[in-house]
Amino acid sequence: MGNNAVQGEGKLTRKKKFFFACVASVTIVLGLAVVSEVVLRLAGVGPWTKKDTNIRVEPGGTFFLPHPTLGYTHIPGSFHVTLPDGYDFHVTHLPNTLRVTHPLDTYPSAGDKEEIWIFGCSFTHGWGLNDEDTYAWRLQEALPEYEVVNFGTNGYGTLQSLIQFRDALETKKPKIAILAYASFHDARNTFLRKRQKNVAPWNKLGPLTQPYAGLDRDGHLHYAMAEVVYRPFPLMRHSALAHFIEMTYNNYEAWRTDSDGVTEALIDEMAALAAANGIRFVVAFIAGKPYMMDYTRSKGIPTVDISVDMTLPENSNQPHDNHPSALANRKFAETLEAFLREEDAIQQAKP
Repeated sequence: MGNNAVQGEGKLTRKKKFFFACVASVTIVLGLAVVSEVVLRLAGVGPWTKKDTNIRVEPGGTFFLPHPTLGYTHIPGSFHVTLPDGYDFHVTHLPNTLRVTHPLDTYPSAGDKEEIWIFGCSFTHGWGLNDEDTYAWRLQEALPEYEVVNFGTNGYGTLQSLIQFRDALETKKPKIAILAYASFHDARNTFLRKRQKNVAPWNKLGPLTQPYAGLDRDGHLHYAMAEVVYRPFPLMRHSALAHFIEMTYNNYEAWRTDSDGVTEALIDEMAALAAANGIRFVVAFIAGKPYMMDYTRSKGIPTVDISVDMTLPENSNQPHDNHPSALANRKFAETLEAFLREEDAIQQAKP
């Protein structure tokens, strides 16, 4: 009896030790979580807040329509857009969904002019600006002997520019094709979580899907299509720590994904497509970090830096919006025109 009692007490003691160890571990983890939560909030990191565009588009309330290969395009027509703070602007899209570069009633007179195609994102489309303030419009004014075509579309990356280029070449060839590249296009081309997080709220202006690209083991591009949805981590709407973990994971994903390599391959395809069709291809760096310019120049692609210092108030539409201002677009056009003339890519204006 005595020996059995001692053995029983020994077993109970071991269970208690395990129990207390678990309690201690949980207490330490919770304590560290609470401390981390406090420190992160003091450092300015808060829980994730779901963004809402709160943008009013008239008429219709939407700005995008689905497209089988591009994911989405702009809706044709004239629109009055009002941002959340009341700032407003007018946008006109042609029946082919592209933004006008001269008055709508002058389009039948375009005739057989040689064309300059500009591909890009909202910076090229001219989000936040009236039609006549976009740099594509200003370039058209400076080069009346050409027809400037603005393929710029909100949210597009290099992949969609390549798709647009390939599709447009089925019906016409331009003299010059310009890719207005920004370094933030890299994450769009591979559709990372960071990009999903930023773009998902824009579904309010029309159902969005997103083509994206990757590289296989042999360095060849492959493509896929995804719905534009964002799936937050658990608790990140309530916890700064959970949000910080999610942001850290997003940064890790960006680090391990060769997004700039994908962009390089896409630019190579655009350059090859242009060369095969006898088209002058130009890369115009418009925003972000200029590392891609070294690559394009090393490949012999004519490259120009048309970017401006977006920290200067006059170059940004802040506080209404973080897109380039009308003044910045004027600078874009002037720099681009000067480069094209220096490169003898365009004819000198006739007296």
